[in-house]
Order: sequence, then C-alpha cells, then structure tokens
Amino acid sequence: MRPTDRLALMLGAGMALSGIVVAAPGAEIRRLSLDEAIRLGLERNPAVAAARADLSAAEAGRREAETGRWPRLSAEAGWRQTDNQVLAFSDKLTAAEFTADDFLLDNLNHPEAQGHAAAAVGLEVPIDVSGRLTAGIAARRAAAEAARARLRAAEVDLATRVTEMYFGVSVADGAAGVAAAALDDARHHEEVAAARVAAGAALSSDLQRARVERLARERDLGRREADRDIARARLRTALALPPGESVEPASPLADPDGPLPPFDRFVTGPGGARPEIEAAHRQAEAAAAAARAARSSLRPETLATARYERNSDSWDAGSGSYTVGVALRWNAFDRGRAARIDEAAARAAAVAAQSRAVEDGARLEVEVAWRDVETADRSLSLAREAVAAAQEARRIDAERYAAGMLRLADLLDTETALVAARFDELGALYDAVVGRTRLRRAAGLLEVSR
Repeated sequence: MRPTDRLALMLGAGMALSGIVVAAPGAEIRRLSLDEAIRLGLERNPAVAAARADLSAAEAGRREAETGRWPRLSAEAGWRQTDNQVLAFSDKLTAAEFTADDFLLDNLNHPEAQGHAAAAVGLEVPIDVSGRLTAGIAARRAAAEAARARLRAAEVDLATRVTEMYFGVSVADGAAGVAAAALDDARHHEEVAAARVAAGAALSSDLQRARVERLARERDLGRREADRDIARARLRTALALPPGESVEPASPLADPDGPLPPFDRFVTGPGGARPEIEAAHRQAEAAAAAARAARSSLRPETLATARYERNSDSWDAGSGSYTVGVALRWNAFDRGRAARIDEAAARAAAVAAQSRAVEDGARLEVEVAWRDVETADRSLSLAREAVAAAQEARRIDAERYAAGMLRLADLLDTETALVAARFDELGALYDAVVGRTRLRRAAGLLEVSR
C-alpha cells in the first residue's frame, strides 16, 4: 500500500469517527468544499464586512470631495411686515416703488407698516486657482483606493485562515483516527498479556506495562478528540456560523499538485502584487495630496458669483436686480496655518516611510513562506520514509513477540515510534499544503472567488 493510500485511510477513519461525535441531535452539518467554505466566509465574516463598510465610507468621501468642483446653487425667499424706519425705506427702494412723498420728514420718521416680499437665487462657481480642490479630490480618491486594497487584503487573509482551519479539521480527524487505532492495539496487547499471565507464560509486569500503554493511549485519544472539536469550532467561527452548526470538509487533504516552484517565481517587481502594498502606496498618495491641500491655504480661494433678486410690496408688482462678480477669500492672518502645513508634511513623510517598510516586510514574508514550504516538502518525504520503516519494524517485532523472542515492552516502543511517525506525516502534509496557500498569499498570488 502506498504512503498516500495509508494516509487517506487514516484521514477517512478519523472523519468517520468524528461524524459520530459531531452529529449531535438537532445540529446542522454543512458538508462544504474548500471553495464553498471560503465563499461562505466572505459572505458572513465580520472582519470582511467591516472592510466593505470602510470602503463604502471611503467611496462616499470621494464622491463628496468631487462635488466641490460643481457650482453651488442657492435659493431664498421671505416676507415681512414692518414700520421700522430703515427697513421700510429700504424695502420700498429695492421694490422700485419709492415716491417723492416718501421723502417727507413725517413719512421718514413715522412710516406706515408695510409688507415686503423678496426672493433670490444665487450661483457660486469655484475656480480652483489655489489647487485646494484638486488636492482634496486626489486625497479622497487615493484613500478610497487604499480602502479597496484593504478589502482585498481582508478577503485573502480570510481565505488563508479558512484554508488553514479547513484542513486543520481534516488533520484533527486523521490524528483522532491514528489515536483510536493505537488505542485498539493497546487494548489488544493488554488482553494478550492478561491471557499469557494467566497461563503462566509471562510476568505480571508485562500486564502492567500493557495497562500503562492502554491508559496513555486513552489519554491521547481524549486530547485528539478535544483538538478535533476545537478545530471545528475555529472553522465555525471563521465562517461566522452559529454554535448549532458545523462544517464537514468535502475536499480531501491531498498531496500538493507538483513540486515547489523556484523562489524567483514568487518575487514580484517594485510595489509587488500584495494588496497591503497597494494600500500603503495609496495611503502615501493620499497623505501627499493632503499636504498639498494644506499648502494651498497660503493662496486665496476664488469664486465666480451670480445673483438675481426680486423685491415687491405686493405679489403683482415689484422690481428685480442682478449681481455678478468674482470673489477672493483669503485669511491673511492665521497663526495655526504654518503648524497645519508642517503637520501634513510630516504625516506624508511618515506614511511614505511606512509604505517602504510594508514592502520590505512583504519581501521577507515571501522568502520565509517559501523556505517553510521547502522544509515541509522535505519533512513530508522523510516522514513517509519513517512511517514505512516503522511499519516494517512493527511487523518484524510483532512476529518475534508472537514467537516469544521479544519482550512486550520492546514491541510497545516500536508501536509508539510508528504512531509518532504517522502524526509527523499528518503534520508535514498539512504544512506542505497550507504552506503553499500562505506562500501565494505572501506573494500576492492568491485568488479569491467571490
């Protein structure tokens, strides 16, 4: 039997054993492939939902900044009745209903109460001479792209974690299967030792040694079963499933497809393909644009204005007027302006340095991930050789023990070595498979199907 076949049998036995434990009354079990589990996690995971909300907020900020280029139209209307000398005089004047009698001193000092209606529309068109609007829009656009990149980072992070936990369930099942098989062997040896002691063919110490082995295997199986339940709980949490639901892997933990590609294939050019690097670059662009916007406060804002107003003492009479012009707005004395400019420049420099640090860290992570996979592949090959050697040693020792040529303690030591080798094989296979996902994640090559 090939090593991969033996490992598949162990994994299958562990999954079958776990099905008995997990299928509690009333529990809902979802049997999902890895891709289905990842898609479910993308739909339900709160960290991804938070990243989506952050992107929505950033997009709204970008749209709000872009509206700064648009003209601003205002409208106002009102009515009043007054005998205030100044208001009565100005209302008649703006309504173009002033007469010579209104200049009489008595009429000026004691005007009759009169009604006045006014309506106006105004238009302001920003002229971005200072560059403040352009810089503000650039900052918001870069911030939105950074949020989009952070969303992609959250998605691939989740896909990596789900892959780890998904195959972690398979490994926990397989480990429980190995532990259960080892316990069966220990029980068999205890029965044989008891029979031999009863027949006077063995010492009672053999029975006690077998009993110690059986108790150790029972403790180990208990730990492995707990690990199996914890592995499912972790996967359930990553998928944001309620406590009453559980996921059973439908995709087997199989050997990687082909050998590990050379390291150069995972080294990308400047900037890399990782969403974290893109987010850092976009954040640096946003900070630089914000610094430009702060410096633009040294120059005045420019507005083109237009206004039409109609005033009347009655609804069927009155007068209209218009005003057009260009306005400059500049705060000539602002004690805090220099400090704000310095603050924005310092923040831009800090974000740019952080961006470079992210690139350096990403390159290191790629190299570490590649070395980890290389080590895992080598460990898997050696672990399988160790399993084959341990199985052959167990076969020989079992025959010698049956012939009375070997002590039980020696046979139990051989079986302990075989169990340890099987556990090592499971761990090495997990590292080889999941390590490739981590490597693609580190290199920015992990694709997420939404």
